[in-house]
Amino acid sequence: MKLFTKLKKSSATQHLSDAASSVAHGRVVSSLFFKKYFVQITFIVCLVMVYISNRYDCVTGMETITALESELAIIKTELQSQRSHYMSSTRESSMQALVDTLHLDLGIQGRPPYQIKYADERK
Repeated sequence: MKLFTKLKKSSATQHLSDAASSVAHGRVVSSLFFKKYFVQITFIVCLVMVYISNRYDCVTGMETITALESELAIIKTELQSQRSHYMSSTRESSMQALVDTLHLDLGIQGRPPYQIKYADERK
C-alpha cells in the first residue's frame, strides 16, 4: 500500500512538474493555434487595446473635470467678493458725489463705526 501511494505521489509531482515546465517554456499553446486563429486573436487584442485607451481617456477626463470644478468654485467665491466690493464702492462714490454737489463738506470714514458699551447704573 505504501508503495502505491509513493508511486501515486511521484506521478502527480511529475505531472505538475511537466505542466510548470511547459508553461515556463511557452508550450501551453502551440504556434499552430496562433496561425489558425490569427484574425480572431488580432481582433480581440485590438478590442482590449481600445477598451484600455477609452478607460484611460475617461479617467483622465474625470480628473480634469474635478480639478476644473474646484477651480470654478474658487472663482465663483472670488467673483462674489469682488461684486460686493464693487457694489460697496459704487454706493459710496454715488453718495460722495451727491454730498459734493450739495457742498456739505462731508467725507467717507476711513474706519468702520464702533459701538460704545456702557455699564447699566440702575443695577
